[in-house]
Amino acid sequence: MEDSSITGRAYSILRSDIISCRLSPGVRLNISQLQKKLTLSQAAVREALSRLAAEGLVEIERNRGFRVSQVSTTGFRKLTEALMAIELPCLRAAIVNGDLEWELNLIAAYHRALRTLELVVEGKEELNSYANERLAFYEALLAAADNPWLLWSWRLLYTQNARYRQIYMSLAKFELDLNPHHEQILKAVLARDVDRVVALSVENYEKVSQFIEEQIHETSPPKPQAPAATARQPNASIKPKRTPRRPARAIQTD
Repeated sequence: MEDSSITGRAYSILRSDIISCRLSPGVRLNISQLQKKLTLSQAAVREALSRLAAEGLVEIERNRGFRVSQVSTTGFRKLTEALMAIELPCLRAAIVNGDLEWELNLIAAYHRALRTLELVVEGKEELNSYANERLAFYEALLAAADNPWLLWSWRLLYTQNARYRQIYMSLAKFELDLNPHHEQILKAVLARDVDRVVALSVENYEKVSQFIEEQIHETSPPKPQAPAATARQPNASIKPKRTPRRPARAIQTD
């Protein structure tokens, strides 16, 4: 039990650091350095990294150890499509099964997330605080779903989605501007209008996908251009004739 608790602590800390991008995408993870930083055993750190690799947050490189998984500059839309494929069935089930307590928890989680987002945009809270409250809102939203396997899969994909959100601080301001749209989704959920909820959710994800793709395009380094072809001068391939050197005159001596 003690070993399991230590491993769980290492797992939680490293997972939080990866999702929040305190451990940057692509960075190599040295077990000895992490062990000293976390003041935990190397075995606990290694086991935690193996668990994170199973979630796709860490990559295992043969004979080279562990590395934080990269964030693909072209994969956000495909990730979002996969997330929606699982989230929407969970959302439908939650709306059908949710009771009064579910509604009250959902409303409270929504207002906490919104207020935290406002504080982040004002510079009074860290972005990670909003990420935590946003996750809490979605957990409350899907809490009434009755398929634990779908929820388990959703959490894995949501975690990958959250890493993109940590990279772009400007997304917080963009999402705050989207709040009127989010309010419409919440009202539709409380009205148990499943079709409207699905339509608005798809529209919301499309707006966020377009925003992140624009951010990726703006921050990507320009591709190097091929050097312009130099115009060939006439007879450029003809080498100039060399003037033959005269033989040196012998010096006569008496």
